[in-house]
Amino acid sequence: MISSSSLTVSDDRFGAWVCGDRQVMAARQDTLNGLPIGVKDVIATRDYPTRCGTELPQAVIQALLGKDEADCVSDLRQAGALVAGKTVTAELATYQPGNTVNPLSIARSPGGSSSGSAAAVAAGDVRLALATQTAGSTIRPASYCGLYGFKPSYGRYALAGVLATSPTLDTLGLIADELGLIQAAHRVLSARPSLSEETAAPLPRRLVLYRTSNWEVLPAEHQEQIEKLAQRLACGFAEYREQETLPDLEALAAHQRTVHAGELASVLGWLATQHGELVSDTFKAFVTEGQCYAGSVLDAAIRAIEVARDHANEYVRPDEVWLTPSVTSVAPPIEAGTGDPLFCRQWTALGVPCLSVPLLYESGTGLPYGPQLIMSRGEDIRLLEVARAMMELMGEGEKG
Repeated sequence: MISSSSLTVSDDRFGAWVCGDRQVMAARQDTLNGLPIGVKDVIATRDYPTRCGTELPQAVIQALLGKDEADCVSDLRQAGALVAGKTVTAELATYQPGNTVNPLSIARSPGGSSSGSAAAVAAGDVRLALATQTAGSTIRPASYCGLYGFKPSYGRYALAGVLATSPTLDTLGLIADELGLIQAAHRVLSARPSLSEETAAPLPRRLVLYRTSNWEVLPAEHQEQIEKLAQRLACGFAEYREQETLPDLEALAAHQRTVHAGELASVLGWLATQHGELVSDTFKAFVTEGQCYAGSVLDAAIRAIEVARDHANEYVRPDEVWLTPSVTSVAPPIEAGTGDPLFCRQWTALGVPCLSVPLLYESGTGLPYGPQLIMSRGEDIRLLEVARAMMELMGEGEKG
């Protein structure tokens, strides 16, 4: 095992790492073979300890993870990737942040709960990192740090060896500085039998701008720039339309919160009672909230999500790609927490693939704020392909 002493505090300027190896990080690759990667500290690795952002006994952590190494890590190793270390997570992938700062502005948060994964990539320590998302924990940090963040269709990637917080919602994610690295990792991680077989298909005909019911939460500049971006991107599609708010889709955000808290209380709530001195008040409060949803309330929310997923293509059609906000603002100040997953909740619940793209920057601060692209469930490959076409259209091609 490589100890955390191989990564000194002075090396880790942004608090992105729990432990890691600078010699491994030094390799700079454009393909997975020989590529150093970061692994969120809720994902089991055989050569680095996993702490899940806590001081819980290792025996407890091992029981939670169930494996010495997660399937996703093993698969990426077999493809030639090198695990450089474990990246900081918010406590148990929920809301109590670690000590990570945003490399683009050290007074600000990198988002959460995949804080260290985004910060490690933004800092240039690694170019690709594994993340997770149950609310907005991949898309939001990627957006705040000016990176690509990919949440695949629900069920696309194997979760064995990854901390379970909400089985109905939990999804593995990817954060990278280059879209091609996400495409390469996706080919590896989606090779296991999962949702369905993916095949190449023509790019979607129609771009859709979806403002959501919370559009007015956005700063006026963000609204204007997302609208301008939609108009500019529309020239790459046969059709363009603006979708009015869909109440049933928006209702999924509330169901996501109920299921997230309710299932977490069910699978991890015992930590608050048996190891209360080792978990935060923030975590305990989330467990308490979830316990209020036990029984019929939780069952109804799960059922609402399942029904919505069965009819997902009636919201986002297979011949469309949707453009929508990913975050409510640029990265918030550190003391304000890791940001609000407001614009991610319904998409996580719906189980559709989402990709944060680094295309918009605030004029006053120069900081990024997404937005995200959405396609229908199972259209992961096509989403990544259309994103590549969009980036080329915008003159934001891949780095050399």
